[in-house]
Amino acid sequence: MRWNICSCLLVFVLGCKVTAATKHEVVEEKQSVSLPCLHSVEGEVTWSRETNGHRVDILTVGGDVEKKHISDPDRRRSSLADKSLYIRSVTVSDSGTYLCNNAAAVELTVIPSETTRLVAPKSTTVTLNCPLDVGGSHVPTWSKDGSEVQENIWVYVSHVDKTLTLTYVQPRDSGLYYCDGKPAVYLTVMEAETSDRARQEQKRRVTQRENDV
Repeated sequence: MRWNICSCLLVFVLGCKVTAATKHEVVEEKQSVSLPCLHSVEGEVTWSRETNGHRVDILTVGGDVEKKHISDPDRRRSSLADKSLYIRSVTVSDSGTYLCNNAAAVELTVIPSETTRLVAPKSTTVTLNCPLDVGGSHVPTWSKDGSEVQENIWVYVSHVDKTLTLTYVQPRDSGLYYCDGKPAVYLTVMEAETSDRARQEQKRRVTQRENDV
């Protein structure tokens, strides 16, 4: 019984290491990208991609032989000397989790060309702007990951300048934001903590906004 418990704990720890080691790559459309295995590889290597719980094998490489498992008429996918997966001229549909021999290696996010990219420290406030071609006098609809962003004490949509303000951002707020269905900003929230004084200031602003409402 004790051996079984230890085995389960070992599997759990190894699983955590694999997840923690996964690399997150963000690139724009039409760029090329090389996705490396994050563990030593010997013999054959099979690359797969997982999206929404569905996994598809892409190619297998071993020695001088490369075998493709999916249709690739434009020959955009190939392997490099170190068995990394090379994708030429990526598209948004190439986004997903890439696995090397069934181990998660790279989380690839492909964003539309010329999308604004913003990096913000954790627990700070950021303001996102709609694209210039979003016109009209209506209040824009902001969305992320296919879901509409709802206003609350932490989130505010300006009716005047069409901006989205996120207060006290966290890593889970990272991602591609759309304004009226058009790509607006890709936000990356860094894990670095702000000072206690900065956190107090953020909370003061939220309290003030709640009182104003």
